[in-house]
Amino acid sequence: MYIGLHAPHLDAGRHPPRRVTADSTHAWRAAAPHAPPSLGAEAVHVWRVRLDPPDGVDDAWDVLSEAERGRAQRFVQEHHRRRFVAAHAALRRILAGYTARHARELSFSAGPHGKPALAGSPVGSSPRLEFNLSHSADLALVAVAWGRPVGVDLERWELEMNHLELAERFFSPTERTSLRALADRHEDLVRGFFAAWSRKEAYLKARGEGVTRGLHHFDVNLAPGEPARLLADRLDVGIERWRMRSIVPEDGYSAAIVAADPFEELLLLDEAGPP
Repeated sequence: MYIGLHAPHLDAGRHPPRRVTADSTHAWRAAAPHAPPSLGAEAVHVWRVRLDPPDGVDDAWDVLSEAERGRAQRFVQEHHRRRFVAAHAALRRILAGYTARHARELSFSAGPHGKPALAGSPVGSSPRLEFNLSHSADLALVAVAWGRPVGVDLERWELEMNHLELAERFFSPTERTSLRALADRHEDLVRGFFAAWSRKEAYLKARGEGVTRGLHHFDVNLAPGEPARLLADRLDVGIERWRMRSIVPEDGYSAAIVAADPFEELLLLDEAGPP
């Protein structure tokens, strides 16, 4: 399934290992996927899923399709396989709760650039449940909304990579300038880099576009403490239709949500597991 690109890992050797802490955490509400809260027309729900549960992998395996099982079996490392299984089973449980269907019965189609959609929900149907999945390390996020595209990205911070070098390769000139302004304080540099990366990827995923569009054609803000904003898109003048939010899923992670208007409410939910 379409997950999007992930921040490359380059070892710079430039900075010694150190701890960087998040500014704050958002309020997450425990909820069961089989009985989700009501999803309003102007709302986005984001579910946080932990991918290293002590048990439950067999139950998760049972709800996957044959194609998903095949993908899982191709992982060389066991913990990667288990996390893939947990993430995709959780996605199915969450979508099943909103559609009143069994998780195992859900099937997916793919858009032109690979973004998944629920099969049997043609474009133009009313309403259509849109969703997006992102996972990094031992966490996953699932975003859902009725009737409009949504994208989510989650990134665990890498403290020792060369953030400025990667920004030169992937960020826009405006973003590179903003990031260089944070270089004197490593903590701000890390926060700024992953804030930008998660916002940029969430935007591409909401649009349903692949990485071939390029990350440097549009600008996001990245300074720590600022609300997330899409500043410009040189390939699309209609950016006013998109709304961007940043969240802190857990210490040491950055995440962003992008959805088309209307986007007036964001509810953060902790997946409580199957009934």
